[in-house]
Amino acid sequence: MRPVVVELVGPAGAGKSVLAERLRAPGGVVRASVWNLPRLLLLESFVRSLPLLFRLCARDARVPLKVLKQIIRLNALHLLVRRTNHTGLVVLDEGPIFALSWLLVFGRPRVRPDVTLRWWHGTYARWAAVLDRAILLDASSAVLAERLRRRRKPDDVYQHRTDAQVLDLTARYRSAFRRVLDDFVTASGTPPLELVADRPMPELGDAVLASVELIRHG
Repeated sequence: MRPVVVELVGPAGAGKSVLAERLRAPGGVVRASVWNLPRLLLLESFVRSLPLLFRLCARDARVPLKVLKQIIRLNALHLLVRRTNHTGLVVLDEGPIFALSWLLVFGRPRVRPDVTLRWWHGTYARWAAVLDRAILLDASSAVLAERLRRRRKPDDVYQHRTDAQVLDLTARYRSAFRRVLDDFVTASGTPPLELVADRPMPELGDAVLASVELIRHG
């Protein structure tokens, strides 16, 4: 029996990392992300991704290296999830929905769906086979901004941005999340579970675990 796989999705400050840690605390839960993947897995993903990377660079030699790296990380995460023998719960904090949304926000037009349609459709299909549910967390812009001002993360992209810049990037991410989630629902047939992230963390954790149990027994 394969594990139940869920992804926590939402703008910065929504509490994804805190919720992921709370879900993992009792044990029996694997947490993964597009970040900090094993080097050997990234190398394998790089080799497997070469045809796509060559096509992208042939169309536009100015495709940023960070975009190519994100594609490699996304494909590596898929390999990791597929090979996970754990039979409990896998929580993705910044998984495929995030990575595809990131590409919409930061990628050049060459990696957007209107240009690389076949790859996007294939990616949605592959993830629809392993990702059981997306959990969308969000809160008011004021709540998010306050949390971002208080948090201390290394290399935080929000740390040196003005309030206006934070609001703009948050809005761009929200738009991208909606677009990617709509396409994922088309591929998987499963709508996201939407949670208001200013609720107490125990309530959010209980809601996620209740959704997991419905998946297990559905």
